[in-house]
Amino acid sequence: MNDLASNAHRLMALFERMRHQHKGQAFAQISALNLSPSHMRVLHMLAPDSELAMKDLAEQLGMAPPSLTALTRRLVQTGLVQRQSHPDDSRVSLLSLTDAGRALHNQLYAEHLARMEQLLVGLTAEEQELFLDLLDRALG
Repeated sequence: MNDLASNAHRLMALFERMRHQHKGQAFAQISALNLSPSHMRVLHMLAPDSELAMKDLAEQLGMAPPSLTALTRRLVQTGLVQRQSHPDDSRVSLLSLTDAGRALHNQLYAEHLARMEQLLVGLTAEEQELFLDLLDRALG
């Protein structure tokens, strides 16, 4: 196996290790609610205080409106997102986070940030800078 392929396998293994590291309470709640990464993307798009039309959110996520409707139905059922009619056009549904959705998003963000800090803590400041510069360059 060439160095590039070997390094790519190593990178995949490292990402897999990161994925299986202990996750916090908010990630456990996401799992308990049976929410997918797509659900978390919707929460992120609506945070902290966005109110978006279903059509606009579907476009931003690159999804067909019927798919987004199915996806958001679960978030509404769990009480994380609320759906209401647009005040000027009752045909338009607006989505926004509920207080519970906002709190969960904030907790997810804090836990994710803590995991990134754990990733960097073993490196010196110079190594952190180099690591981030290389990752930025690799992502183009």
